[in-house]
Amino acid sequence: MEVLTKMPSRLFVFTDLDDTLFQSFNNNVPEHAIQATVDVDGNTYAHSSLQQQKLLEVMVKGGAIIIPVTGRRSSSFLNCRLPDVMKSEYAIVSHGAVILNKQHHVLNEWVTFLEKHYALLHWQGVLNVMYEQLLEYYAEDKNVRVRLIVDQGITAYICIKINKVGYLPEKSTQVSSILNARLKRNMLLHENGRNFAMLAPYAQKKVAVDFLKEKMDFNQFDTVFAMGDSDSDLPFMNDADFLIVPQQAQIFKKESEQ
Repeated sequence: MEVLTKMPSRLFVFTDLDDTLFQSFNNNVPEHAIQATVDVDGNTYAHSSLQQQKLLEVMVKGGAIIIPVTGRRSSSFLNCRLPDVMKSEYAIVSHGAVILNKQHHVLNEWVTFLEKHYALLHWQGVLNVMYEQLLEYYAEDKNVRVRLIVDQGITAYICIKINKVGYLPEKSTQVSSILNARLKRNMLLHENGRNFAMLAPYAQKKVAVDFLKEKMDFNQFDTVFAMGDSDSDLPFMNDADFLIVPQQAQIFKKESEQ
């Protein structure tokens, strides 16, 4: 332990939010759970369990630099009610397409980086065309909703949701097949039950995490924890020193199906 007092070692925690630091428990909210995020009307949307609170507390007491990495767009991220998450120096939102600074404004350096390396205007056009095509394709299907997500002026991804009422797993399989067939080169499809996101090449969490590591002068003496539950979290998690995964994670479900 003596070496820790001599070396300038920092602890970074890059963490997903939904189903990692909090989750929706429906009507079975566990004892001692606290409000973690609200919906657009200010009603409680998800809770943080005692165990999730303890995990965050351990990180905070260890002096960790906590950086949220979430699929939520900026407005949804700002509905979070966990102080240690909201006061973070940076936040990665919209599946990695946007990085917010401490004041929750888009990080100008990030926009410059995207314009230089990812041709933002080109992908804005591509996503708009795909969005219009999907709107037309699903015009007669009232069970599927399609939205184009533009966050902080950055065209990030296309969101596709299947209505909960009357939902059957077969519908997700069908939608997944259609969306995968329409993906352009270097795009990804994030799938989670009834929810899908067609992601631009820069709307990938690992790209944003790597950018922040470089910006914060990450070095060999630093330690990185990565926390997440879904397939879209794995790319940035795989580069960490330690991975923390909730018991009911999508990652485990996929492994059990193989």
